[in-house]
Amino acid sequence: MAKRSYSIDKKNSEVIHQAVDFEAHYKQEIDREKARMKKRIMYAGLLLAGVYLVATLVFHFVEGWTWEDSVYFTTSTITTVGYGDLVPQSYYGKLFTIPLMLIGIGVGFYVIYTIQDYGRYHLDSVSNHFERIRKGE
Repeated sequence: MAKRSYSIDKKNSEVIHQAVDFEAHYKQEIDREKARMKKRIMYAGLLLAGVYLVATLVFHFVEGWTWEDSVYFTTSTITTVGYGDLVPQSYYGKLFTIPLMLIGIGVGFYVIYTIQDYGRYHLDSVSNHFERIRKGE
């Protein structure tokens, strides 16, 4: 029986290179997605911090409340708790509170959505990793 020798031709070599290029492209896409998610979380955090800062400053100077009371009222307003123990007394304080309620709820939901999206992304990537391990890839 004659011994057969197999050589790698150009077509097979190109397929191997395409697979390597696909893997590199996949890793680049994962890195881009991670960077995008980090930017979104940073943006959401800065947006929430900005709303807190502006609202706290307005209540401190317009209503004459302490810093603690201003932060407390901002938190209870944004989270829609509204205990009622602190209430704006001035016209401008009341006028500012109305858009704060709407903006605060929107920003709060955006922060929650962004955190949830980030967690789902990581959960999907971990489950995909375990699925590849299970299949023996």
